[in-house]
Amino acid sequence: MPFEEAEKFLSKQSKEWSTLIQEIGPCRLKISDELLPHQSIIKSIFFQQLHPKAASTIYQRFLDLFNDVFPTEQDIIKNKDLLSSTGLSNKKAQTILSIADGYLQKFIPSKKIRQLNDREIIEQYTQIKGVGVWTVQMMLIFNQGRPDIMPTSDLAIRKKYSLLTQRECLITPTELMKETEYLSPYRTIAAWYLWQMK
Repeated sequence: MPFEEAEKFLSKQSKEWSTLIQEIGPCRLKISDELLPHQSIIKSIFFQQLHPKAASTIYQRFLDLFNDVFPTEQDIIKNKDLLSSTGLSNKKAQTILSIADGYLQKFIPSKKIRQLNDREIIEQYTQIKGVGVWTVQMMLIFNQGRPDIMPTSDLAIRKKYSLLTQRECLITPTELMKETEYLSPYRTIAAWYLWQMK
């Protein structure tokens, strides 16, 4: 992803963006394609609505079931009765099983994901109960390195953008979507800078 080009583009959008980028410095967004897209979604399920430390512990217990290696979809389904022993809620365990099954049935994209646009990917993954737009967006940012994702439902992003633009009230997700259109095609990098704001 051309971060320097993105930084220059964002800096030209307003004085506020220029100042923010100068204060934080070069974008250091880390993208990891170590996992396949659907595996990245499975991993993110562990971290939904949990403190990162607690989520990391549960995720490690999950890996421990499979000799510290991310399991195949068949292994996840075969060992479904063991998932609750990791500390996973029944709801999250069911979502993970649905993702594994969806991949095996070729219901959700993974290896062919690069042929689809962001909206198509979000639409296909969010058909699975328990997988929301934010979860898919995190995969698109941190696993796929898609450059133009603005996670508008992310509370931290909403707070930071409201602060950056000196709004009196917290911006709504719908307003944020409209208001950040001018940051396209680099909304992912804009989101990264917002996350870094103090």
